Amino acid sequence: MNKTGFEAFFKEKYSQAYFLALRILHDDEASKDVVADAFELVWRRTQQEKIENISSYLMMSVRNVCLDYIRKQNVRSHYVQASVQATEQLVHNPDQWDVREERIQAIMGSLDELTPRTRQILKLCYVERKKYREVAVELQISESAVKKHIMQALSYMRQKFRTRKFY
Repeated sequence: MNKTGFEAFFKEKYSQAYFLALRILHDDEASKDVVADAFELVWRRTQQEKIENISSYLMMSVRNVCLDYIRKQNVRSHYVQASVQATEQLVHNPDQWDVREERIQAIMGSLDELTPRTRQILKLCYVERKKYREVAVELQISESAVKKHIMQALSYMRQKFRTRKFY
């Protein structure tokens, strides 16, 4: 499908896709984002191959992107809830501050044991919250190399802390 044809398809199907997303998510802004992502997926797919029923494919994509969005929100909600619970425990049990500080010191010490490149990649991904792709571009390495460094570092940390009792 060419660009002009896709623009016409976009104008014709946007509201239908938006209302499907809104019905699933009950959130105006999230629905707009989801529909934009779905149209992007459809555009990319049409550049790779011919889709028989593009309208059905769009609606299926909207539904799938909505489900992915809900899953991500559930994960975020879980981490927020865990963080709130941990904070409440610290507030109600000041002795936990010492344990927490000990954990932080142990983690920081183990970071020094990593290679400089791996430590740099961990910092960029976890402290500066950069995506693997951004780190790869910045360091002029492949995205798979970034993943490899992260996996090695996390494996090392798990192995190191498996024997320590922090809980």
